[in-house]
Amino acid sequence: MVYWLTLMALGGGELVVNKAGMRKDLLAWHLQEVRELASEYDSAFQVLLELLSDDNPHVRANALQVLLDMVGEEGLSQSRLSAALDGIISLTRDDNERVALKALEVLNALLERGQLTEEEYGRITDALMDVIKSGIPILSEYASEGLGKVGAKFAKLAYRLIGWLFSLIGSSKKREVQGAAITALTEMASKTEDTKVLNEVFDKMADLLSHPDPYVVERAVMSMDRLLSRSDKLSMRNKLKAINGIKRLRGDVKLGIRAAQVLEKLEKSAGVDKAIKDTEDLTKSMTASQYSAKDIDRLLDAGKPEIVAELAKMDPEVMGRVLGMLEDEDYTRRMDALWIVSRLAQYLTPSDAYSILPVLGEFLKSKNPWARETAAEVLADIYTLYPGTQKFFASLLNVLLKSTHPRDIEGALELLSRITDKVQDEAFLRSTMGVMFQLLERDDARGVVLRFLAREAQRLVDLDEELLFELKDRLKTVYGMDGGKYDEIIASLIDVIDDILRLRQSGVVVHT
Repeated sequence: MVYWLTLMALGGGELVVNKAGMRKDLLAWHLQEVRELASEYDSAFQVLLELLSDDNPHVRANALQVLLDMVGEEGLSQSRLSAALDGIISLTRDDNERVALKALEVLNALLERGQLTEEEYGRITDALMDVIKSGIPILSEYASEGLGKVGAKFAKLAYRLIGWLFSLIGSSKKREVQGAAITALTEMASKTEDTKVLNEVFDKMADLLSHPDPYVVERAVMSMDRLLSRSDKLSMRNKLKAINGIKRLRGDVKLGIRAAQVLEKLEKSAGVDKAIKDTEDLTKSMTASQYSAKDIDRLLDAGKPEIVAELAKMDPEVMGRVLGMLEDEDYTRRMDALWIVSRLAQYLTPSDAYSILPVLGEFLKSKNPWARETAAEVLADIYTLYPGTQKFFASLLNVLLKSTHPRDIEGALELLSRITDKVQDEAFLRSTMGVMFQLLERDDARGVVLRFLAREAQRLVDLDEELLFELKDRLKTVYGMDGGKYDEIIASLIDVIDDILRLRQSGVVVHT
């Protein structure tokens, strides 16, 4: 039943909308009907705006969704936008996270559409800055995407944002704030047509390489890696400055590999060593410029996913197509898309990343070991990039670990292992080992854990002596169980642990 049909036509053809009826429609998810009514009649649109302040958060969220749909279908005129903007902005501070997130989605859609006045851009910018400063997970990340769009469109606003965001990185101790600020700056610099803005951001990112917080340094390296896709727009001074900064990180345990990769790109871009110039990468980049989104299928059929990956770095439409292919009915296409996404993690916007979390979670259950491992790697990258995803990961791991299906448990262990590699956090490592200890006690999970530990035995070197002794004791308690089915694996693991402890005591193996 559509409740808003209770309209009364008055003498002059004027329509009076039944507010209670529209409210019921929003609660009943009759959003298309509400949108059609609000698009056609100003009186209905006014009622929709009044419902933005309804006591029920579901009504507020669905009213925002109707506005979002109207933006997408060009159904929001300038006069209507002016009337709605204050209400939308106020809801970015809503106590209900879903409502606040939906308000941010509407603002981001308005920024994407453009056609705003300078005053409206300023008001939206101020609202997004407040959200980022709050450091609320998810919300600050979506706000960072919007600020990136504003800065990319308007150099005048960009310079104001650059100064504020870098100041925020320096003054805040919250990783959610620091991460969102770096995301906003990266989005801005990667999409702006103003080379001065790009170089200003890159220059200050290079300064962050000496920041005392390893998290900030890592995010700065990732940002610079992404911005090097526009290396032809970067000044030689900035490239050389970045080279000097990156060189100091090559010996870093956590960042060494990524730093070496970025350094290689920088040196090639700056012409530091022309003799080792990677012509293959250059050819890929030049070749990609000859194609567009309509060529994706043809390129994949020809076995050239690497060109599609280059295209996705430059074209949001291609990126969107690739992300959509993660759910394609064709298995080969899904695998192609997963391969491409695994090479584009640092190019994912918050919206991109959050949109693919569920499907990547499904890949963790795949029969294909490569798909499980690759999905875990991408998910770990997203976890590092966007701390607001932690609730999703907690829920996903909870479901997988409670499952009695071996592949689900193996997918969870793969994900935990990859995240441990990324975060390099002792507490997280101990928590992961705690999960494994619990799983060793389960008859349906013991074999999965033991096989995983055997396959990843080199990771045992990263455990401190306390954890090694505890693991050894746990392994001894399960020796002989399951009819001795896993005794050979258990004995081999205990031997490895003994070797590590003996070598460490002699100073040959150092705990990293």
